[in-house]
Amino acid sequence: MKATKSIPFLPALLACAVTAQADVSGNVALTTDYVWRGVSQSDEDMAVQGGFDYSHDSGLYAGVWGSNVDFDEGVDDPADMELDLYGGYATEIEGISADVGVIHYRYPGTDADLDWTEFYLSLGFDAFSASINYSNDVFNADEDGIYYSLGYGREIGSTGFSVSAHVGYYDFDNDLTGSGNPDSYTDWQLGVATTLAGLDLDLSYFDTDSDGEDLFGNWAEERLVLTVSKSL
Repeated sequence: MKATKSIPFLPALLACAVTAQADVSGNVALTTDYVWRGVSQSDEDMAVQGGFDYSHDSGLYAGVWGSNVDFDEGVDDPADMELDLYGGYATEIEGISADVGVIHYRYPGTDADLDWTEFYLSLGFDAFSASINYSNDVFNADEDGIYYSLGYGREIGSTGFSVSAHVGYYDFDNDLTGSGNPDSYTDWQLGVATTLAGLDLDLSYFDTDSDGEDLFGNWAEERLVLTVSKSL
């Protein structure tokens, strides 16, 4: 299960291919809880995250992003790391941005086979964005899932602060957990961010509806999350 999209890494060998028309950037972050689509991925504990992005003037991009996770799959060697590989194409036409791509979620070092792949499309205009993500094998559970989301983000004048808001709806085609729980849930987020001493600070409130809590228990309850990040 994953966080928000800055999906980021590319091996050093990619950096060797960089030309005047390409760019490689990196990022690192420390967060009090790794929350993805309203659900904690680190068992409500801190997470260290980071990766690298490669982008080309043509609009093509690729990268890798990683984080520690804490899942209990009922096996002797549960997942403790997530590594996301991604690639896509982004462009802007008449003020409307578009991004289409694919992301592969990997969980190395575990006996449980959790790896899965998702396709996404997002559009943006001014401070607003909308996206749709689709997979026919969510969490490698032979489960179709579509995630719809709407977002808003804007700087507050010249204060140095920005605000963000997000609402998402995750629709599964079957009972994801096999326990008779709902096949879908809604999540939302409200946040404020600023930069201090060269570090990006973000304080966000996350929550899901009762269906989310039925599916994921305490991991889907309301929470405040502080994230400190740095672009490289």
